[in-house]
Amino acid sequence: MIVSKPKTGTLVSFTIFTLISLLVLSMNILVVVKDPQPAWYTYLTIAVLTPIVLFVIYKIFIRYKLIKLGNNQLELTFPVLRTTKKYPLDQIDYWVEHLVKTGKNSVYKELEIKLPDGLELTLGHKEYTEYARIVQYLGQKLPKKKR
Repeated sequence: MIVSKPKTGTLVSFTIFTLISLLVLSMNILVVVKDPQPAWYTYLTIAVLTPIVLFVIYKIFIRYKLIKLGNNQLELTFPVLRTTKKYPLDQIDYWVEHLVKTGKNSVYKELEIKLPDGLELTLGHKEYTEYARIVQYLGQKLPKKKR
């Protein structure tokens, strides 16, 4: 059984970013509440940071997922939402590994798996554990569904 989850470093960096952003956001909200005529950039900071922080909280923390592959099935577990979805491997529509050259000797890899209910699962090799094993497993079990 292959179990993949977000890497600890990814979660730590997003947590630090979220905490700093929430601190700056709360300080700006405090300025707006206390000061009768706050500077224009205070409103701009609130307007820019609020959607960014909400998006990061939703995408990284609320939609936190564990991916389990084995026994000819793919299992997605969302611990925060307390839901689990299981898909037999033969029901997967397709899978593709995107390779993007980012520098002289650097390549970013991203795996995209299209599931039967319309969900597209994307995994970055620097963001999730067991990336290479998942690609290898899919290559062995589903070679005809690779695009």
